[in-house]
Amino acid sequence: MRLALISDIHGNLPALEAVAADIHRRGCDAVANLGDCLSGPLWPQETAQFLMAENWPTVAGNHERQLLTQSAAKQSLSDRFTSLQLGQPEWAWLAALPAILPLTEDILLCHGSPHGDKVYLMESIVNGRTVLSAEKEIRQRLGDTRAAVIACGHT
Repeated sequence: MRLALISDIHGNLPALEAVAADIHRRGCDAVANLGDCLSGPLWPQETAQFLMAENWPTVAGNHERQLLTQSAAKQSLSDRFTSLQLGQPEWAWLAALPAILPLTEDILLCHGSPHGDKVYLMESIVNGRTVLSAEKEIRQRLGDTRAAVIACGHT
């Protein structure tokens, strides 16, 4: 299977359309979306409508969680902008997105890590810098996850 993975679109519909065209041109068998779909100062509603029409397997990212759980006063500017743009169908779509999704028996989709969207799977923040995590740290973050392939965004 030729699987295309997309992530962290952040409402950039023109970029998403270009990537989708390239995926189609390359003849991929499936597409999966790893979250952070809409929040950004661009086209959140239009991006949601595009993704809803494509119906690709999609997991929620930290921005989807923030949109659904934070009051407007606590949201970032991009999340607040996004909140004001969405209609009921887009909100329903967001609310239905899972945090993790087994795509097949061997492929697990997530945004940050299999255990949450707040954690980077492969990276750590050390003295304000992002660095590649040690193997021991990555294994701890994976816990008992046994999928042969773990696809994550956010990192």
